[in-house]
Amino acid sequence: MNLVVRAEHQSLWLCFEPWANQHTLLPGTSVVVRFPPDTEVEVVHHRDGMTFFNVGPHPDLYEEDGTALEIYSEYMPVFPADLPIAGLRLIMDIVPPIRNETDNLN
Repeated sequence: MNLVVRAEHQSLWLCFEPWANQHTLLPGTSVVVRFPPDTEVEVVHHRDGMTFFNVGPHPDLYEEDGTALEIYSEYMPVFPADLPIAGLRLIMDIVPPIRNETDNLN
């Protein structure tokens, strides 16, 4: 599954859970988030941007022309689908994603 994400008038922060990786789109830019086939993805919108949650391989980022931007799946571990997700969600609810790229805020 491919998802095109665009930042129009302000920067957009993308967070990838459960890995806690992040990427910031500057205004006027876009990225293709490529998830492995048959991956179930949850997307949460919040003030600074979006958080993506999925198990299995980490999604990769490409420019719209197909140029590789960040290929996380080459070095990030695969999140096992058989781990208890409920415990992980509890931890993520207690410690929500925090944007540490404040220099990219508008």
